[in-house]
Amino acid sequence: MGRPLFTEKRRGMIASPDGERLAAAMGEACAILARALDEIEAEDETTVLTAVAPATFAMRWLIPRLPGFQGADPGLRVRVRPTHTTEDWDALEFDVMIRRGRALAPRLEPRPLFVEELGLVTVPGLAGASDPLALPLVAADTRPGELERWLSLATRARKMPQAIRFPHFYVALEAALSGIGALVAPLFLVEELLRGGHLVEPWPQCRVPGAAYCVGINPDGANVAASRLFATWLATRAGGGASARGGAAVDQGLAAPGPGRERRGPALSGDATLPG
Repeated sequence: MGRPLFTEKRRGMIASPDGERLAAAMGEACAILARALDEIEAEDETTVLTAVAPATFAMRWLIPRLPGFQGADPGLRVRVRPTHTTEDWDALEFDVMIRRGRALAPRLEPRPLFVEELGLVTVPGLAGASDPLALPLVAADTRPGELERWLSLATRARKMPQAIRFPHFYVALEAALSGIGALVAPLFLVEELLRGGHLVEPWPQCRVPGAAYCVGINPDGANVAASRLFATWLATRAGGGASARGGAAVDQGLAAPGPGRERRGPALSGDATLPG
């Protein structure tokens, strides 16, 4: 503008009269814009639902499918809040809650979604081993016991090998994708990675059931009807309690899988020849 907007005063700067006039005008302009935005938002009839869900599930399954739901009903929008196992879920604000491995209170109108099917996956470069125990292994602290259950099914090992552990599953998955080691994973969460050849499942005959997922709604929320609609859509997309890779439907009970439910192949010894 060619005019000073500030003047020096005791090692500091203060607004000049022109600067004060410009600041006042900008303040009025911002206030006008804010009022216009408030009026536009008040006229907007879009309902925004807050859905809380396990982080990896949210990233790998839920978010990629949201355009299908929002395209069918443009008046509804879903804001996904990824969560971690260690968080205090009771303190979360939500319209729709998706939980893994834990039952929801009856007042939340829980519905089953599916049960994980777990398999060992790795990058193609590590898939040539004839024995799972010869592979480097990675695991997540939030999924204790899954690697050990799979190895117990697939091998006759009396002593379990040490795995490189990571605090969250999505971190362990990135490690597996980087070739650090093989990972026991829910197959429905890595389906696209398997289809694209980024990961392979060297021993598909050896799988174990994982945790069950369910969805519930906040009965005290401001959008109960819309929340029920979204929960119904989720249950339909998930198969209403079926195994995530096919199988019988399950009830709302989320107890750990009992013996005899694993898909058992022959135990794999160190010198066994395995399908690639």
